[in-house]
Amino acid sequence: MRPLTLHLQFFGPYRDENIDFQKFDATPLFLISGKTGSGKTTIFDGMCYALFDQSSGVDREPQDMRSDFATTGDHTRVTFTFSHRNRTYRIVREPAQILKKKRGTGVKRTAASVELTVFERETEIKQLTKARQVNEYLQELLQMDGKQFAQIVLLPQGEFRRFLVAPSEDKAAVLEQLFNTEIFARWTDQLRDKRRRDRAQTEKVAQQLEQLQTRLIWTQANQDRATELLDAHQTPALLTLVEEQQQATQSAVAALTEQVTAAQDQVTMLTKQDTREEQLLQDRQQLVIQTDRQQKLAAQAPAMKTVQQQIAELEWSQGIQSQWQERQTARHNLTQRRTALQQAQAGLDQAQAAHVTATTAQTDAQSISDRIATTKDELAQQAKIKPIYQQIAALTTQLSQGKKDASAAQQTVVALQQKLTQTKQELQDQQQVVTGQATLYQTGQQLTKQDGQLKDWNRQLTALQTAEQQQQQETKQLTALQTQIATQRQATGQARQQAEDLNQELLNHEIVRLVGQLKPGSPCPICGATDHPSPAAVADTTVTEAEVKQAQAVAQQQQDRLTQLTTRQQNLREELTTRQTQQQADVRVFWQSLPATVAVDPMTLPAVAQRLADLTNQQQAALRTLHQQQAAITQAQAQVDQLKKQVTQCEQQLQTAQTTQQEKTRAVDRLTAQLTTQRQQLPATAATLADFKRQEQQLQQQLATDQAAWEAVTQRVKQATDRLTVATTEVKAATAELEKSQQRCQMAADQVQALLSQHFEAVTPETESQVAACLEQLTTLPQKRQRVQDFRTQQERVTTTIAELKKRVADQPEPDRAQTQAALQAAAKQVNALQDQRHNQQDQFQRNAETVSALKRQMAQQETALKRSQELTELVDVVNGDGPNSKLGLERYVLQTYLRQILTVGNQRLQQLTNGRYQFLVDDQPATYKKNSGLEINVYDDHVGEQRSVHTLSGGESFIAALALALALGEVIQQTTGSVDVDALFIDEGFGSLDEDALMTALESLETVEGQHRMIGIISHVSELRAQVPNQLQVVSNGNGESKITYQIDEG
Repeated sequence: MRPLTLHLQFFGPYRDENIDFQKFDATPLFLISGKTGSGKTTIFDGMCYALFDQSSGVDREPQDMRSDFATTGDHTRVTFTFSHRNRTYRIVREPAQILKKKRGTGVKRTAASVELTVFERETEIKQLTKARQVNEYLQELLQMDGKQFAQIVLLPQGEFRRFLVAPSEDKAAVLEQLFNTEIFARWTDQLRDKRRRDRAQTEKVAQQLEQLQTRLIWTQANQDRATELLDAHQTPALLTLVEEQQQATQSAVAALTEQVTAAQDQVTMLTKQDTREEQLLQDRQQLVIQTDRQQKLAAQAPAMKTVQQQIAELEWSQGIQSQWQERQTARHNLTQRRTALQQAQAGLDQAQAAHVTATTAQTDAQSISDRIATTKDELAQQAKIKPIYQQIAALTTQLSQGKKDASAAQQTVVALQQKLTQTKQELQDQQQVVTGQATLYQTGQQLTKQDGQLKDWNRQLTALQTAEQQQQQETKQLTALQTQIATQRQATGQARQQAEDLNQELLNHEIVRLVGQLKPGSPCPICGATDHPSPAAVADTTVTEAEVKQAQAVAQQQQDRLTQLTTRQQNLREELTTRQTQQQADVRVFWQSLPATVAVDPMTLPAVAQRLADLTNQQQAALRTLHQQQAAITQAQAQVDQLKKQVTQCEQQLQTAQTTQQEKTRAVDRLTAQLTTQRQQLPATAATLADFKRQEQQLQQQLATDQAAWEAVTQRVKQATDRLTVATTEVKAATAELEKSQQRCQMAADQVQALLSQHFEAVTPETESQVAACLEQLTTLPQKRQRVQDFRTQQERVTTTIAELKKRVADQPEPDRAQTQAALQAAAKQVNALQDQRHNQQDQFQRNAETVSALKRQMAQQETALKRSQELTELVDVVNGDGPNSKLGLERYVLQTYLRQILTVGNQRLQQLTNGRYQFLVDDQPATYKKNSGLEINVYDDHVGEQRSVHTLSGGESFIAALALALALGEVIQQTTGSVDVDALFIDEGFGSLDEDALMTALESLETVEGQHRMIGIISHVSELRAQVPNQLQVVSNGNGESKITYQIDEG
């Protein structure tokens, strides 16, 4: 990925600037120069915002980057163009902002927008306009987020120097974010949670195991032993005891089963005997009962014979029931037909009389028909005259409305004339107000210019005050650091003195020991003497070499701490001196830029701030007055335009109203003439429409009355004729039905007579009555039949039962059932007792067997859980850095691996930047605490042949080391995340701490090492860099909060 252009519109201090990075294609190393606060870093903010919708720092939001001088009509927009793999990408992004409405007045808040266009060989191949699609596409393309992009492309001021000397815990926090290693921390937390759950589960299994042991049922003989084993938690011995008891229980159950079987056989035999005796007694009793029943049935035989005779009569009567019923029906129908004929004849007589009456009345009403015809002729004549009345009414209405319209038109003309006069007067008044606009414009120009100057002065003053406050804070830090150095120097001296004392004591003891081992007369290796009459006294305490080394290590640590503090003091003092010098120069320039109207005595920042505040208040008051006057003129101008339109509109409306008035007057005259002509055509008897309608209504009422009367007469004649026809038809039909009924009645009577003659010797009225009675009793026939059938069935059943009972009781002795039942109860009681004993033994065996099985499963689970918990505990200790051999946790180990990769790559840069003197190393010495382990950095100094802490590096050396580390970090991030190669690098400040030789070395190394692969922009205001780097992108501030971009290109 290589930046091509960056177009900033009302973004930060840039109004409309286009930055062309392609100008530096031939010169990969260039300088981005400008004053502090002019907007150098804003260029990189624009790139980050376009790509990731965020700025490069954490203290600025995208919406905060909108220019202070932007108005509601100015759009804040960033357009970034870059190339990647033969394709060109253009991103246009706008933040949410408050802008003027496109239509109407007022402002509105517009939503953020983005547009990504992809080109291949200058041909557009894709365009995305939705924020989510653009962000996903760029993430897929670049394979990095905004934080990683900023880490790769921008080396912020002082940040990597702090990272270089930061403790392991601070380094870990930075590396975790860059390499997303929090997954290892989460995995460690999950393992700890799992270990806690496993431990709880193991304890739960142990509790369940104890509960299961208490559920075992013991015999009285084993109870005491079991209690001892349970209290001693000897589960295996307890299982052995219960298994022995289970074997004894099985043997007892088998013996009881044999006893139960023998007792059940005895119960079965006695039960059968008792059943036989009970059946014999029941048979003898039943024989007596059945014999008595047989005698009673024999006494009912005569009555059953009578019932059988009744059944025969009823069955014969049932056979002729249909013929008998048919005869009765025929006789009833014949009676009905005779009655119907009589009624039809009477109706015929009445219809004939009514017909004669209706015909006579029709003859008498012939005069009504004649009067109806006359009335219809008169109504037809009036229908021809009626439209004239309607025309007169319409003309009268039109004439009345026309007079009203003419009067209204006259009033409209008068009102418009008055309105026109008033509007012209208002127009003249507003034109006089607008004439003062020219003078007010000149005043506005002067105030606007003064307002811009005041804002620029206030902005410069704020920057100077902020710098002064920062210098005061740094002075306080320097004072506090001086106190720390004094304290640390004292602690270092004490530690060094203690180490020297211990070493001296160790040497004294060693000398005494060696001298004591010399042969008599041998010269001393220290002084050469052969005799020491008065040797120095040596303390009785014993000092070991380990204690001396420990004291020396403490002394070295104190010295390193002192070196670190003095280095920090030196760096801070240099930076403070540089800032104070720059501050003094900036203050002098600021005093010189102020006019005499702003100058105060004495010229101090607080006094100037107060003076500017007073001028700003005066300026704002003047601007408010100006704005009020401008608003009044603007409103007057708008009213002038509006009033001119109203005058023109009124003149047009007046002309139209006058024309309308003339037309309305002519229409009234025309309608008056038409109305006079129509009235002359009316009859003398009906001069008005009301008279005409009254005559017409009278004729219509007379016609309706006559027509109703004639209709009534005609309807009566028709009804009488219809009734006569119907009555004649009914008489004929009734006569025919009567003849048919007489024939059917005779045929049915002949059939019944023949059947009666066949059954009776003589047919008399008594025989017919007898048959009628039988027919009425037919409903009892099923009951009588069932009664006879039941009697016969009972006789046969009783006879059969008596025979069987006599056969079963023959030759049987009298049973002693009480003795049998007593023996049966005793046998059953014995069976129940044996079964209860066996059930108790079986239940105890089964419950103990289930408990033993559960115990074995629980013990297996406990063993597995304990083994798994032990393994998990060892794993958690290792990944958490609590192992016996290392305090380096898993996440810290991963971070150390990334750090080693970074240092490996960084050593290539560092050796080139330091001519092979320095090399990064990871401090592998174990620390006292885990948080201080694994990420400490040392440097190997080839000049002294040993490694030392990075805290001992000078300011320039720290910058070079931090630069090499930053370059390496960006490269490793790209390799690790798989992101695209970014062919650009921006270095923000830091070169001010280098001497001339180191500066030249750093620039040459950057151009040689990095310039071969990517474009390098150094963001700095250091004057030495402007002299050393000929190709420059210059940010020039115009003093009022705006900046411009200019280029300086070395064509040679």
